[in-house]
Amino acid sequence: MKFGFRLLFAIGLFASFFPGCFFGDDDKPIRTLPPPIPPLEKLANSLSEGGVISQRKRLIVLTFTNGDGSKNPYGQILAEKLTTELVKKDKYLVLDRMVHERILKEKDLGLETDQNMATLRKIGEVLKLDVIVTGIVSGYQDGVYVNSRLIEIKSGLILKAEEVFVPIDG
Repeated sequence: MKFGFRLLFAIGLFASFFPGCFFGDDDKPIRTLPPPIPPLEKLANSLSEGGVISQRKRLIVLTFTNGDGSKNPYGQILAEKLTTELVKKDKYLVLDRMVHERILKEKDLGLETDQNMATLRKIGEVLKLDVIVTGIVSGYQDGVYVNSRLIEIKSGLILKAEEVFVPIDG
């Protein structure tokens, strides 16, 4: 009888120190990871981070192209979505792409133009911009990599750059 009581006492003592072994961990909160940040929001966050720019600058997002400067089927959509994300950050004075496309066409320019520095400066002068966002789209398996740059018009310096992967549903 004493032996049975000691055994029962030992099991109870063990169970009190290691309850997960007998009763499970249902009473403990499950630690979950935060949801992933959507790729274009991550891109906007990166381009909007402090440090390089101290005051709100005027910018426009150009249509993203392939690496060789040719049109990409996702270029306009990605540029529009990034424009929306940048407006949400309230860090820049973001010009509307559709409204300003008409102004640029009157000057034989456009948001889908050759992105050499001389052309970027002309766009900057016409729209009175401080910075321009450009980007290259590269297809990869079931999505695209988007490389984006925030370029200062006057100096041509890349102020910020970021790359994200955007999954594309077939």
